[in-house]
Amino acid sequence: MATSPKHSYIRFFTVVVALLLGLILVRLAFLTLQDQSQSKTYTNPQVASKVVRGTIYDRNHRILAIQTPYWGVYFHLNYIKDLQVVSELVAPYVQMSPQQVQDKAKQYTTYAQIKARIDEDQVPALLATLEKHKLTKEVTVEKRLGRTYPALFHASQTLGFINSEQEGIEGVELSQEHYLNPYPEVGQGEVTYGEDITLTLDLDIQYALDVQLQFIADEHNPDYAMALVLDATNGDILGMSSYPWYDVNSLSTSTAVQRKNHAANLLFEPGSVFKLFSLATVLEAGQANVAEPFLCDGSYTFSTGSSNVTINCTAKHGLIDPKTMVAKSCNGAIVHWAMQTDADLFYETLTKLGFNSSYDIGLPSRPRAQIAEPSTWSGRSQATISFGQEMLASALHLAAAATALTQEGELLQPHLILSRSDAVTSGKTYQRERTVLAKVFSSEVAKTVREGMQQATEEGGTGVKAVVEGVDVGIKTGTAQLLNPETNTYEDGTVLASSLAMVPIDNPRYIIYFGAGNPKGNTIWGSNIAGPAIANVVKALLSQGKLVAKDTEIR
Repeated sequence: MATSPKHSYIRFFTVVVALLLGLILVRLAFLTLQDQSQSKTYTNPQVASKVVRGTIYDRNHRILAIQTPYWGVYFHLNYIKDLQVVSELVAPYVQMSPQQVQDKAKQYTTYAQIKARIDEDQVPALLATLEKHKLTKEVTVEKRLGRTYPALFHASQTLGFINSEQEGIEGVELSQEHYLNPYPEVGQGEVTYGEDITLTLDLDIQYALDVQLQFIADEHNPDYAMALVLDATNGDILGMSSYPWYDVNSLSTSTAVQRKNHAANLLFEPGSVFKLFSLATVLEAGQANVAEPFLCDGSYTFSTGSSNVTINCTAKHGLIDPKTMVAKSCNGAIVHWAMQTDADLFYETLTKLGFNSSYDIGLPSRPRAQIAEPSTWSGRSQATISFGQEMLASALHLAAAATALTQEGELLQPHLILSRSDAVTSGKTYQRERTVLAKVFSSEVAKTVREGMQQATEEGGTGVKAVVEGVDVGIKTGTAQLLNPETNTYEDGTVLASSLAMVPIDNPRYIIYFGAGNPKGNTIWGSNIAGPAIANVVKALLSQGKLVAKDTEIR
């Protein structure tokens, strides 16, 4: 039978496909053989088996946090035949009674932690006892790495802490995790060392702050309290304290309130302390008639167009000029001058001072101070902002803003991290530098405000309890009503007693701030609560040699 053209075409197509498949198979076979001849063996790179977390120091190289080994005792319950006997043998070495050891073991099912840390001196004797009684399989004595904080509760909220995996959880331990606890290095030996970090804190100054906060807590029973000491020449945070506090070494007993860093993270209405910055802003603008003394009769009323607003003072202050406004804390005077100042310029200068900013000081959180834009203000907003209401700021914002009241009138970046260094070579990998954020005030304006702060320590001023013999202290006291966010009113009587000081006032070296929230002792005034604390810190600076008293007459 003759083959049809269609069948011939199919046969031809089949042959072609078969040839192509054959060529492909030959090529694959060639490539496979070639790959086998050129194959390489992959080996894992050498990686450090251990990472040693960096040490944290204060500015004088005193240890604040350091990685330390510790020994723990653990029972393998599945292997223990007589728990009572084992407990009696182990008890003397873990400083527990045999019954306490048994009770602890019964809290677990298979692997029981009897004591997380024991005295290292007890380890050799315990191991010998376990070996003697053939209990090394039943009881394990393990060496682990932990973190020790020699300063205990001092600066605890600033330092933070780590978890069981050696990872930073809060504070500097968290924010500097990348430097303190790096990834294991490749090909660099068995150990990788984290960088050491030196903070700007001075433990001597930190202790002085904490002593005063404890006194305030004992005498005035506030809900919380906070304190800061800032180096006015470079913005270094020399002390930062928050009450209530906790011992980082006993983390499990701490509460969320104790771990909160009120000095850096709490935003509040600062009250009369803020008049320092309102006055400087008014003077810099040069629009208010401050040359004409303001007559304070105990209240001040101004028109908002459709209605009148009355601002009360704590007393009839009489004739007030810019300096006596600071010294006597006259609400009426600062409101009168603020209302004569262009609202946009008033807002822009306060914003330039950092009161709409957040500061990166090397902590995980960066709270932002808040002043609403003038377009949203009511008829009384500029007035109330001038004495520290209708706005939010932290203690850190207030202390930092005070750097612009020094002779140069420059706002400085606050610093908490002084340096980082290689743990092996000690070579610096970072060194903080003095950073000017803005030129805000003229030297004349800043001097006028400081002279008002000094007058506050003289007879008739609000800051007489901050006086220290031999040192020219300048202070602004404040007792601010705190807004109740639930009722949106100030009627519940909650207050913030605070004061901000600069010493020596003619050429400031230190800026000191104290604040106590809702004090419940025999006084609520910032002059009575924060003023004496500031005086005692100044005395501590003198005793530490960080301030030198002027020559005084010997009697």
